[in-house]
Amino acid sequence: MGQDELNNLRSRNTRLREAAKLAVRRTGYMLDDAGAMLLLCDQKGVVLEAAGDARVLSRGAENHLQPGGRWDEAAIGTNAIGTALHLGKPVSITGVEHFCEAIHHWSCAAAPIHDPVTGKMLGVVDISAPAQERMRRGAALSVSLALQIEEALRALELQEREALIGHLLSSGMGAGRGGDMAVFDRYGRQVWASGASERLSTKLGPATAGLAEAPAFEGDPHLLAERFSAALPEAGVDLILSRGEALGLVVSFPTRRRGERKDRIDLPAIAGIGSMMAPICDEAAKLVESGVPLVIKGQAGSGKETLARALHEAGPQARMPLELVDCSLLEPAMLRGAPGGEWLARLSDGGGTLILDEPVETPLPVQVALAQSLAQLQRAAPVQVISLSSVPLSERLAAERLRADLHFRLSGAVLRLPSLAERRADLPDLVRHFSETCSDRRKGVVRFTPAAMLRLQAYDWPGNLRELRNLVEALSATSFSRLVDAADLPPAIARGRRPGREETLRDRERVEILDAVAACGGNMTETARRLGISRSTLYLKLEQYGVPRARKH
Repeated sequence: MGQDELNNLRSRNTRLREAAKLAVRRTGYMLDDAGAMLLLCDQKGVVLEAAGDARVLSRGAENHLQPGGRWDEAAIGTNAIGTALHLGKPVSITGVEHFCEAIHHWSCAAAPIHDPVTGKMLGVVDISAPAQERMRRGAALSVSLALQIEEALRALELQEREALIGHLLSSGMGAGRGGDMAVFDRYGRQVWASGASERLSTKLGPATAGLAEAPAFEGDPHLLAERFSAALPEAGVDLILSRGEALGLVVSFPTRRRGERKDRIDLPAIAGIGSMMAPICDEAAKLVESGVPLVIKGQAGSGKETLARALHEAGPQARMPLELVDCSLLEPAMLRGAPGGEWLARLSDGGGTLILDEPVETPLPVQVALAQSLAQLQRAAPVQVISLSSVPLSERLAAERLRADLHFRLSGAVLRLPSLAERRADLPDLVRHFSETCSDRRKGVVRFTPAAMLRLQAYDWPGNLRELRNLVEALSATSFSRLVDAADLPPAIARGRRPGREETLRDRERVEILDAVAACGGNMTETARRLGISRSTLYLKLEQYGVPRARKH
């Protein structure tokens, strides 16, 4: 076998070689001057690595017992490597038991290496020596080495799963993204998911059935991505790379449209999480009861859609249809009965709730038709219109990007949702809520140390509630101890926000104080000493910044 071909073969067996690296190095050192050598082979019996006694390695090279040599039974008949592959169990072949006369003076002991996840045979580890008596220990050594390599593969698989979650955490956990996401390892096992579990279980079943037994599948994320793309044409499938190697993939689903149901949360539950939402929910419920068009304004991920759905469930239209429409996708034909506009007919039949997602993004040519359709709809049946907007409608009206007639139909009352950065005091309750809803019952609820909680409260949360929920779900999936410390958080959160030039002295003081509390593990006495202030002053400062005293969760 040429060097280029051998290099390509080694590249295709990177995981096996990486897992065996330490065992090969240690055993090669032990076998130096011991009259024996170690060979690591792939599943076709081709030698990938060789180590051990230099004199024996030199003699082995004369009989192709060297990297690039092929030793499956089809190529050279009975031998330890090929027979171990054929039988799938450890074997010792000595002297004339070898089919090839040229290696009758060799004694070899080989043991197969299996993938600890799929159980498939990945290769063989072989101990060879010219002297037969050495094989008494060689057989045991080859089995021991195979077990060591399999254990290293298992540890490597765990490291890869952690790396997959780390990739998602470091990328912001989908901050600002819509829709659901799920992460899979190289074997097609779901590592983490955000709301996508039900769809995945029904749609991926046929795609992954028998995948592990497929001859071409050996934990290859590229093949897995092909299968997922074919089974889920509406989803995005992206490989997750580390140092150029694919470890797994991310499957992302588009945002749910036109009334597709999400995980339920009722209005009292929203009102009971933290201190800021109770008056907002109370006011919203009264507005929906009156039937006035409602605009819920807030940053992306602040919970606008969740609140709108809860208002529908709690309001007079609870037993009627709920329709969610992405206004950026509206076309004139949809409002005249074309596919995509069925929501008009459903609501006209008996009323219900219409949620308009970002009405300011409605294409200008469609706005007049939407305004007319809303007028006809509200005359035909009792319909509650709730608009979700990340910008004030009045701004787009002034900029002539929103027609006055459509603005009139939508703007009965405006309800503003605070960003998560404005709800720092609510973070412990929000974290507890997300921990309880996403944790595996068998593992228990994930908890956060005071230091970790203070890091969460110091972070600005550009992705708002969606980002926090995704973070808690990911940490819940990967935490073995069920206790998250500051060091377990993504770097952007664990390091704390550094003040910029545009920030005020108050911002700088808040960051400095929260960093000190986190560094002291929530010990207020030590924090006050470090900052050079009294504990009463520290408590007063924390209260001013909306941060409760650190407590365990």
